[in-house]
Amino acid sequence: MPTRQAWRFARRGARWALGLGLLLGACSRAPHVVPQPGPEGEFARAQQDYERGRMLDAITRLESFERDYPGSQYIDDALFLLGKAHQVNKEQILARQSFQRVLDDFPRSPFAEDALFEVAQSWYLSVRGPALDPEPAEEALRAFRIYLGRYPEGKYASEARRGEQLALGLLARKDYLNGDTYMKLRRYAAARRYFEKSIERWADSPSSALALDGIARSYEKEKAPAEAGAAYRRLLEHLGDDPTRFERGEGLARRARQKVAEASTTGS
Repeated sequence: MPTRQAWRFARRGARWALGLGLLLGACSRAPHVVPQPGPEGEFARAQQDYERGRMLDAITRLESFERDYPGSQYIDDALFLLGKAHQVNKEQILARQSFQRVLDDFPRSPFAEDALFEVAQSWYLSVRGPALDPEPAEEALRAFRIYLGRYPEGKYASEARRGEQLALGLLARKDYLNGDTYMKLRRYAAARRYFEKSIERWADSPSSALALDGIARSYEKEKAPAEAGAAYRRLLEHLGDDPTRFERGEGLARRARQKVAEASTTGS
């Protein structure tokens, strides 16, 4: 039976984290262990179930392990592995509960950094799109920022920064869609509030140019040409020399240039 320290070293070197948006189901490459009676053997059996892709068996064993051996030196290992098994099984609420147990009950665990990242990861994996409930994206953003605040140069720092950007993009898109809904309802002031919120959320999000165009269109609907012209100029400045960075950027740039030219011709 390998020592706990050797097993953990192998586990940490294998990097258990899943890539953002992908559930690879790949396990760590820990040394092969021969199950023996007692807590070490039970944990080894659960680990083998996980490595062989038998997630339901692994979950059952790990839950029994937590119940039967609460004082075991492997309990934080078991909780982390339980979270991973739930995550692979797409049971994100249960996964977060297990990862949070590691953080709350074993803050000095070798898996503390991994667990904190996986909490954020699990929230992001719960996102169902910008048109639906924004809570998972908001919680993912908060959790990624907590991770980066605690581990700015951590082993998952690059993944966490990418996750932060993805979550921000989803939330900015949600704000834009809310603004677009109010445009259809002809509630133009409310639409502008959401468009501005989208831009404040992330100024360079792919949706930011659409939000600025929405502000300009809202003023046109209200027959406010001066404000509309200023908004289209703001849009052009935002698009800069490379409008392709933004969603429908080239088309928005053509429209904005046309509107600014028309305003100059009419003296508005």
